[in-house]
Amino acid sequence: MKKDLFTESARLAKVTKSLRESFEKWNYNEVFLPSVERYDHGLRKGLKMATHDDYYLIKPDVTSQIAVNIKDDRSLRLFYISEVLDGLSGEWQAGIEFIGGRRKDMEEEVLRIVMDSLDKLNISDFFVDIGSLKAWKDAVRDIPEREDAVFAALRSRNFGIIEELELDEERTEELWNLFNFRGKECGSPRIDDIVKEVDDDRIFIDFGTVRPLPYYDDMIVEVYSPDLGYPIGAGGDYVVNGLDAFGFAFKLKGLVELQGDVIP
Repeated sequence: MKKDLFTESARLAKVTKSLRESFEKWNYNEVFLPSVERYDHGLRKGLKMATHDDYYLIKPDVTSQIAVNIKDDRSLRLFYISEVLDGLSGEWQAGIEFIGGRRKDMEEEVLRIVMDSLDKLNISDFFVDIGSLKAWKDAVRDIPEREDAVFAALRSRNFGIIEELELDEERTEELWNLFNFRGKECGSPRIDDIVKEVDDDRIFIDFGTVRPLPYYDDMIVEVYSPDLGYPIGAGGDYVVNGLDAFGFAFKLKGLVELQGDVIP
């Protein structure tokens, strides 16, 4: 059945209007990016094309696109609303990027904006999971040959991949406990501090929440609703041009569905 593009657009417009107001309230400026970028190894996703012996990406991942276009060390608060392509498949996103601030301040601010934005949309049944790449890097530091398999298990949320590595029982149990950790305190001062400062019952530390894009540096955030079978948003910290940064993107289709308007 062919999509009703006009009805779909109206539903997306309703959500994006609210998100724009939320982002602007926090002094984020909208950025308009070109649809086509010359290929760069730092770009992710997008639809690949070649012309006149040059390679390009159409509608790549926005965080990576912003990163490859930053040429100086300015502090920036940006937001965007864009379709992101992954091959021929497209997904509408609305996101924010805080670049060049103090890491702790950026993490707390972005979390508050995410929760603020959902509350403004009258979406209250959600929870925020915080994970740590560093925790997992530390856990496999002395078994570097197993790192790729461990992170594959995390991306697919399949502990069976780790069990097949035939590690000793003590190490397997250690990774099992980390994989299944979920709570309000984890012993990491940095993460515990953020949870305490933002102080919301919907925030949890979940070390199974590690499905990283290659540019993420440590902290990863995913937002879920029990009413949907996939995350409604995700983000994390990264470094660009020597500057600390933190970004987050909502999946607009999920937000529309949570408001009771299913996109065909």
